[in-house]
Amino acid sequence: MKVFSTIFVVLILMFVAIFFISLVLKPKPLTIVCIGDSLTSCGGQDGKYTDWLATFLPKDTIINKGIGGNTLADGRSRFQKDVMALNPDIVVIALGANDFWKKERTIDQLRDDLEYMIKAARDLSMQVVIASCFGDRNFKAEKKVEFNPENFTWASQIALMEQMLAQKYACFYVPNMQIDIKPNGKLPYWQDKNHPNKLGNELVAKRILAAIQNAKKIR
Repeated sequence: MKVFSTIFVVLILMFVAIFFISLVLKPKPLTIVCIGDSLTSCGGQDGKYTDWLATFLPKDTIINKGIGGNTLADGRSRFQKDVMALNPDIVVIALGANDFWKKERTIDQLRDDLEYMIKAARDLSMQVVIASCFGDRNFKAEKKVEFNPENFTWASQIALMEQMLAQKYACFYVPNMQIDIKPNGKLPYWQDKNHPNKLGNELVAKRILAAIQNAKKIR
């Protein structure tokens, strides 16, 4: 009888231990803030790439901080209020497209703005995903590029700058978040020549999702 009582107690302790271990190992819901320009805010109701991320990651909180027309400098100026104040676990930075089109500032200036945001997040152990439109692209081989050949070098310089910062601060890099919906403006993925629609943003979200899932592994 005493043996059975001992076995019963051991089994109870095992079940309790397993229960508490499962609680510890169970992934906690994360907060993910996506700061960007119109590529983050486009897609219409329920059609932004962040809406798709919320569908793919239902236990996490996805916050969209996209403002059309924003540059890296704009992102930097509102980074404390729109990102750091929310204390996210993961930050997605999708900025630089408007800097490319405006071509008003140097690569060094763009680097300074992006590095400021990355460093602020990494200093507080937040994971950072840099989502780009310019990396891993052979512009000369693409059938239809969204800009003229004289800007190929400029786009490559932006991509290289992003890659170097991603490596320096151990960020996750999405080199070409729109690769699955190229070329620009082609149905059924685009609402105009510069902005994906809901269907296009689903594929953009899946590219970013892959990087987020890698970031989640080391939270």
